[in-house]
Amino acid sequence: MKISKYFYTIIFASFFNSCNLSNEKNTVKFNLVEPQNNIYEIIKSDVEEKETKNNFHEKISYHNNKPIRIERCDKNGKLTDELFAPAITLFEYDKNENVRLIKYFDKSFKPFTNRNFGFASIEYVYDELNRVRIEIYRDDKFKFLQIPIDTTGSVAMVDFIAPILVYDYFDFQTKIKAFDQNFNLLKEVVGEKPCIPFIDCGD
Repeated sequence: MKISKYFYTIIFASFFNSCNLSNEKNTVKFNLVEPQNNIYEIIKSDVEEKETKNNFHEKISYHNNKPIRIERCDKNGKLTDELFAPAITLFEYDKNENVRLIKYFDKSFKPFTNRNFGFASIEYVYDELNRVRIEIYRDDKFKFLQIPIDTTGSVAMVDFIAPILVYDYFDFQTKIKAFDQNFNLLKEVVGEKPCIPFIDCGD
Protein backbone atom coordinates (compact mmCIF):
# COMPACT_ATOMS: atom_id res chain seq x y z
CA MET A 1 0.00 0.00 0.00
CA LYS A 2 1.25 3.44 -0.86
CA ILE A 3 0.50 6.30 1.52
CA SER A 4 0.68 9.20 -0.88
CA LYS A 5 1.15 12.92 -0.24
CA TYR A 6 -0.70 13.62 -3.43
CA PHE A 7 -3.35 15.04 -2.05
CA TYR A 8 -13.86 21.20 -3.12
CA THR A 9 -18.71 23.34 -2.50
CA ILE A 10 -18.27 25.90 -5.22
CA ILE A 11 -17.70 29.27 -3.59
CA PHE A 12 -19.11 31.61 -6.24
CA ALA A 13 -21.45 30.81 -9.10
CA SER A 14 -19.30 33.01 -11.29
CA PHE A 15 -16.55 30.36 -11.13
CA PHE A 16 -18.20 28.76 -14.15
CA ASN A 17 -16.60 31.42 -16.36
CA SER A 18 -14.30 30.21 -19.13
CA CYS A 19 -10.53 30.34 -18.95
CA ASN A 20 -10.54 33.59 -20.89
CA LEU A 21 -12.63 35.50 -18.35
CA SER A 22 -11.37 37.21 -15.21
CA ASN A 23 -13.34 37.37 -11.99
CA GLU A 24 -13.26 40.86 -10.53
CA LYS A 25 -13.74 39.51 -7.01
CA ASN A 26 -10.47 37.62 -7.18
CA THR A 27 -6.83 38.18 -7.91
CA VAL A 28 -5.88 36.13 -10.95
CA LYS A 29 -2.51 34.68 -11.89
CA PHE A 30 -1.52 32.96 -15.13
CA ASN A 31 1.24 30.38 -15.64
CA LEU A 32 2.42 28.91 -18.93
CA VAL A 33 2.58 25.11 -18.79
CA GLU A 34 3.66 22.21 -20.98
CA PRO A 35 2.67 18.53 -20.90
CA GLN A 36 5.77 16.38 -20.40
CA ASN A 37 6.41 12.83 -19.22
CA ASN A 38 2.87 12.21 -17.94
CA ILE A 39 2.85 15.45 -15.94
CA TYR A 40 2.47 19.10 -16.76
CA GLU A 41 5.31 21.44 -16.00
CA ILE A 42 5.15 25.17 -15.34
CA ILE A 43 7.57 26.74 -17.80
CA LYS A 44 6.88 30.40 -16.96
CA SER A 45 5.14 31.76 -13.87
CA ASP A 46 2.98 34.82 -13.29
CA VAL A 47 2.68 36.00 -16.87
CA GLU A 48 0.30 38.58 -18.29
CA GLU A 49 -2.93 37.20 -19.71
CA LYS A 50 -1.92 38.19 -23.27
CA GLU A 51 1.04 35.81 -23.04
CA THR A 52 -1.32 32.85 -22.63
CA LYS A 53 -2.49 33.15 -26.24
CA ASN A 54 -1.50 30.07 -28.24
CA ASN A 55 0.01 28.47 -25.13
CA PHE A 56 -1.11 25.81 -22.70
CA HIS A 57 -1.63 27.61 -19.41
CA GLU A 58 -3.25 27.59 -16.02
CA LYS A 59 -5.36 30.33 -14.52
CA ILE A 60 -5.34 30.55 -10.73
CA SER A 61 -8.02 32.60 -8.99
CA TYR A 62 -7.32 33.84 -5.47
CA HIS A 63 -9.54 35.21 -2.74
CA ASN A 64 -7.80 36.89 0.17
CA ASN A 65 -4.51 35.63 -1.30
CA LYS A 66 -5.64 32.00 -1.13
CA PRO A 67 -6.20 29.89 -4.24
CA ILE A 68 -9.85 29.03 -4.74
CA ARG A 69 -9.83 27.75 -8.31
CA ILE A 70 -7.27 26.48 -10.81
CA GLU A 71 -8.22 26.12 -14.48
CA ARG A 72 -6.01 24.34 -17.01
CA CYS A 73 -6.44 25.55 -20.57
CA ASP A 74 -5.32 24.56 -24.05
CA LYS A 75 -3.71 26.79 -26.66
CA ASN A 76 -7.14 28.12 -27.64
CA GLY A 77 -7.97 29.17 -24.08
CA LYS A 78 -10.46 26.33 -23.57
CA LEU A 79 -10.58 24.08 -20.52
CA THR A 80 -8.63 20.90 -21.17
CA ASP A 81 -8.11 17.48 -19.60
CA GLU A 82 -5.06 16.85 -21.78
CA LEU A 83 -2.42 18.10 -19.34
CA PHE A 84 -2.25 14.94 -17.20
CA ALA A 85 -4.31 16.81 -14.61
CA PRO A 86 -7.98 17.72 -14.08
CA ALA A 87 -9.23 20.75 -15.98
CA ILE A 88 -10.48 22.37 -12.76
CA THR A 89 -9.40 22.23 -9.13
CA LEU A 90 -11.55 23.92 -6.50
CA PHE A 91 -10.62 24.75 -2.90
CA GLU A 92 -12.89 25.32 0.09
CA TYR A 93 -11.66 26.73 3.41
CA ASP A 94 -12.79 26.43 7.02
CA LYS A 95 -13.30 29.29 9.47
CA ASN A 96 -9.58 29.24 10.31
CA GLU A 97 -8.71 29.61 6.62
CA ASN A 98 -7.36 26.07 6.40
CA VAL A 99 -8.12 24.10 3.25
CA ARG A 100 -11.11 21.94 4.15
CA LEU A 101 -11.90 20.42 0.79
CA ILE A 102 -10.29 20.03 -2.63
CA LYS A 103 -12.42 18.87 -5.55
CA TYR A 104 -11.31 17.96 -9.04
CA PHE A 105 -13.45 18.36 -12.20
CA ASP A 106 -13.05 17.69 -15.90
CA LYS A 107 -13.61 20.26 -18.64
CA SER A 108 -17.38 19.54 -18.58
CA PHE A 109 -17.43 20.19 -14.84
CA LYS A 110 -18.02 16.57 -13.98
CA PRO A 111 -16.04 15.01 -11.11
CA PHE A 112 -12.57 14.00 -12.29
CA THR A 113 -11.05 10.89 -10.75
CA ASN A 114 -7.32 10.55 -10.26
CA ARG A 115 -6.06 8.18 -12.94
CA ASN A 116 -3.85 6.20 -10.57
CA PHE A 117 -5.86 6.06 -7.36
CA GLY A 118 -9.46 6.91 -8.26
CA PHE A 119 -10.15 9.80 -5.89
CA ALA A 120 -12.07 12.91 -6.98
CA SER A 121 -11.81 14.92 -3.78
CA ILE A 122 -9.77 15.21 -0.60
CA GLU A 123 -11.15 16.40 2.72
CA TYR A 124 -9.08 17.64 5.67
CA VAL A 125 -9.90 17.79 9.38
CA TYR A 126 -7.64 19.83 11.67
CA ASP A 127 -6.72 19.79 15.33
CA GLU A 128 -6.66 22.77 17.70
CA LEU A 129 -3.17 23.68 16.44
CA ASN A 130 -4.40 23.78 12.82
CA ARG A 131 -2.50 20.64 11.92
CA VAL A 132 -4.06 18.10 9.59
CA ARG A 133 -5.46 15.39 11.83
CA ILE A 134 -7.53 13.40 9.33
CA GLU A 135 -7.25 13.16 5.57
CA ILE A 136 -10.17 11.62 3.66
CA TYR A 137 -10.17 10.48 0.03
CA ARG A 138 -13.53 10.23 -1.78
CA ASP A 139 -14.66 9.01 -5.19
CA ASP A 140 -16.68 10.83 -7.85
CA LYS A 141 -19.89 10.18 -5.86
CA PHE A 142 -18.31 11.68 -2.73
CA LYS A 143 -18.13 8.29 -1.03
CA PHE A 144 -15.06 6.84 0.68
CA LEU A 145 -12.64 5.17 -1.70
CA GLN A 146 -12.92 1.41 -1.70
CA ILE A 147 -9.69 -0.46 -1.03
CA PRO A 148 -8.76 -3.10 -3.65
CA ILE A 149 -9.61 -6.67 -2.67
CA ASP A 150 -8.18 -9.82 -4.28
CA THR A 151 -10.05 -13.04 -5.05
CA THR A 152 -9.44 -14.35 -1.52
CA GLY A 153 -11.07 -11.32 0.07
CA SER A 154 -7.76 -9.93 1.31
CA VAL A 155 -6.31 -6.52 0.56
CA ALA A 156 -4.75 -6.72 -2.89
CA MET A 157 -0.99 -6.29 -3.15
CA VAL A 158 -1.14 -3.19 -5.34
CA ASP A 159 -0.48 0.48 -4.76
CA PHE A 160 -3.50 2.36 -3.48
CA ILE A 161 -4.41 5.24 -1.22
CA ALA A 162 -6.29 4.36 1.94
CA PRO A 163 -9.54 6.32 2.12
CA ILE A 164 -8.82 7.56 5.63
CA LEU A 165 -5.45 8.67 7.02
CA VAL A 166 -5.10 9.76 10.63
CA TYR A 167 -2.05 11.71 11.81
CA ASP A 168 -0.74 11.58 15.40
CA TYR A 169 1.94 14.15 16.20
CA PHE A 170 4.78 13.57 18.63
CA ASP A 171 7.86 15.63 19.48
CA PHE A 172 10.12 14.16 16.83
CA GLN A 173 7.89 12.12 14.57
CA THR A 174 4.47 11.81 12.99
CA LYS A 175 2.57 8.54 13.17
CA ILE A 176 0.24 7.80 10.27
CA LYS A 177 -2.64 5.34 10.58
CA ALA A 178 -4.35 4.13 7.42
CA PHE A 179 -7.95 2.91 7.60
CA ASP A 180 -10.28 1.33 5.07
CA GLN A 181 -13.76 2.62 4.22
CA ASN A 182 -15.17 0.76 7.26
CA PHE A 183 -12.60 2.30 9.64
CA ASN A 184 -10.62 -0.91 9.97
CA LEU A 185 -6.94 -0.25 10.62
CA LEU A 186 -4.85 -1.27 7.61
CA LYS A 187 -1.40 -0.09 8.52
CA GLU A 188 0.45 2.17 10.93
CA VAL A 189 3.74 3.80 9.98
CA VAL A 190 6.01 6.64 11.03
CA GLY A 191 6.12 9.27 8.33
CA GLU A 192 6.07 12.96 7.52
CA LYS A 193 3.39 15.50 8.28
CA PRO A 194 0.88 15.88 5.43
CA CYS A 195 0.99 18.74 2.98
CA ILE A 196 -1.85 20.28 1.00
CA PRO A 197 -1.58 20.16 -2.81
CA PHE A 198 -0.93 23.60 -4.34
CA ILE A 199 -0.76 25.12 -0.84
CA ASP A 200 2.39 23.81 0.86
CA CYS A 201 3.39 21.00 -1.47
CA GLY A 202 3.35 20.34 -5.19
CA ASP A 203 0.43 19.19 -7.30
